[in-house]
Amino acid sequence: MIPARPSVGFRRLAVWTAVLTYLLIVWGGIVRVSGSGNGCGTSDQWPLCHGSLLPAWQINTLIEFTHRWIASVCTLLVIVLTVSTWIWHRHQRRILVGTSIAAGLFVLQIALGALAVEYNLPGGVVMIHLANALLLFAVLIYVAVIACTVGTPARSPSLSAARLPSLKGPVIVAVAATYLVALSGAFVVETGSGSGCTSWPLCGSGFSLPSGQAATINVAHRLVALIVVLLLGGLMAVIARRRRGDRSVRTGVMAVNLLLVLQVAAGALVVLLGLPAWVRGLHIALASLLWGSVVAVAVLSMLPVDAAAPVPATERGDALRPQAKVAPL
Repeated sequence: MIPARPSVGFRRLAVWTAVLTYLLIVWGGIVRVSGSGNGCGTSDQWPLCHGSLLPAWQINTLIEFTHRWIASVCTLLVIVLTVSTWIWHRHQRRILVGTSIAAGLFVLQIALGALAVEYNLPGGVVMIHLANALLLFAVLIYVAVIACTVGTPARSPSLSAARLPSLKGPVIVAVAATYLVALSGAFVVETGSGSGCTSWPLCGSGFSLPSGQAATINVAHRLVALIVVLLLGGLMAVIARRRRGDRSVRTGVMAVNLLLVLQVAAGALVVLLGLPAWVRGLHIALASLLWGSVVAVAVLSMLPVDAAAPVPATERGDALRPQAKVAPL
């Protein structure tokens, strides 16, 4: 039996909530790399901005204030999504659990953001703020994918789906590895280690070992990124092979592989171009998009799929071969 599919309006709401949350994370990264965290003041400036509801026309102030407005829109969307789920879609257990967790994470996100501003951006709070934002984004992607796929014939349990090999292990490793490399990159930013190495892929002339704390942190992030890139490439190949009949999973795997290449290139450009803010912002945007894509592939890979069992080659040949006529007795 195919479960009821959520309404078109609810599906669009789930997708847009995830998209706005992605923009919120990216803009938060822009706030960090541009040094705009105190753009609205250094104390007692939340939710006001320099003691006013409207910001001054200064670049850092506008960047910080824009981040707050995106957060406000996201708050509204999460509230509407949660209320809509409890009123109209509470029979969909996965969607209900997902939106409830997202609502809790968003409340925590607001509290962490207020603490970061109130106490002048302590590094530990900022790191937890980002870690929670990535988890929130992942949960909202989960809700969006479930909302857009549940109730469709292609995502209904079947006998052939039961015979598909499990992907639980590769999926968990892929998500955990991507989360780790995202946090390691944030640690580089928060510790001011971005300029620890002025060459790529290593320090000095490009192949020297690091010297000093900043350089060590920088190179450690690059080594973690290298391991994760290789690991993700292999895991995506495994997922694509085991779900080769699933077009949505195959498309997601291709997106992840493309983003891996772009992310490595952006990371190299950040160093080679001397840490320009726009490249660092691009690096953060690609990292967040990679995280979201890996989560989406993971969710799609774990959902039941009504994929017909492959027909043996001998049977396909027999089906195509003209059948001999049998004379009536």
